[in-house]
Amino acid sequence: MDVYGFLLNISIVLLIGFLFGKILEHFKIPAITGYILAGVLIGPHGLNLIDQTTVSQFNVITNVVLAIIAYQIGTELFIPILKRNAGRIIMITLVHAFITLVIVFGGVWLVSGELWLAFALSGLAIASAPAPVMAIIKKLRAKGPVKSTVVPVVGVLDVVAVIVFGLTSSIALSLVGGETIGIQNALLNPLYEVVLSIFVGAIFGVLLGLFSHFFVEKFRKQDRYLAYLAVSLSFILIGLWIAQTFHLSTILIPLTIGVVFTNFVNEETFDIQDAALNNFGGPFIIIFFTIAGLGLNPAIMLQAGFIALVFIVLRSIGKISGSYFASTLSKCPMTVRKYTGLCLLPQAGVTIGMLVALSASLPPEETQIVQTITLTSILIFQVAGPILMKWGLEKAGESREL
Repeated sequence: MDVYGFLLNISIVLLIGFLFGKILEHFKIPAITGYILAGVLIGPHGLNLIDQTTVSQFNVITNVVLAIIAYQIGTELFIPILKRNAGRIIMITLVHAFITLVIVFGGVWLVSGELWLAFALSGLAIASAPAPVMAIIKKLRAKGPVKSTVVPVVGVLDVVAVIVFGLTSSIALSLVGGETIGIQNALLNPLYEVVLSIFVGAIFGVLLGLFSHFFVEKFRKQDRYLAYLAVSLSFILIGLWIAQTFHLSTILIPLTIGVVFTNFVNEETFDIQDAALNNFGGPFIIIFFTIAGLGLNPAIMLQAGFIALVFIVLRSIGKISGSYFASTLSKCPMTVRKYTGLCLLPQAGVTIGMLVALSASLPPEETQIVQTITLTSILIFQVAGPILMKWGLEKAGESREL
């Protein structure tokens, strides 16, 4: 396909995604659910307006938007605020991740009788998708203890998920291949990826902060919007290139850039750069979620069978009960206890990346099993997750949607 054919397909994705989002918003359903359903309709498993070959060419756009969203999550993690809530954030992240891991592992092993599958799926169950979480929060203009809990938990959870997945996937691969489980493949390799990704992101964040302080802040206020947009995007894209080239995390690098940068600047500077990215990102959010829908195949739900349903139910129980238990231990407000778990249900992003990595190493038969179950789960949580999150934030009284 030539570049103009590619642009034509992007325009189809953007226009139909936008229309479906507006239609579903009319029925009080989150627009991003409409974007995803639009993608399913026009994709290779629907009307095939966008074929499978074209879908694979959209990967770079998906990675760019996901990196921008990860950066924005990072900019929300202001250390003085996090210090006041650090214990609560760490408690909720670790406890709910552990409970989800145990519930999914035990349930899948009991139902399937396959130990390798229990390790593989439990590792894939932990992560939450930052993109729909941030999209719903921005759309509702949410503000309150649930929002203030969910955003840092989602950011920290990606780090935890990568480490845990490195352990569980290595054990699963060893069980399938009859290999010995060693500390190198089970722990050191995933830790290496996490630490190096954070290190690279921290360097870029420092450089971005220094550049802002000594250069961009000297501009007139109205000139700083474009400056921050240009400079921030440049650093995010360079970080994404490094992640792809050296097999590091495409989420942790921009996330860390955002964390370090936001703690370098004053409130006025933060507001300016945040507004610049938000105003720029609207159409890309539509494209991102519509593209996500293109790859979803409703037919796989029939192929996945009972074990996929079990996985979805177990993951939901783990997320909701784990968050409730952890926030109760942390003496959080009742709204945080009741609704944080619902906000952590969306699944994609990191999970898809981990699934791709696992699929590249498993034998064909095992790959098909894991992909079918996980993609069914992603399909359900991508559609239902935003609806449940929106409902939770509204019930918590944190929606300020106009």
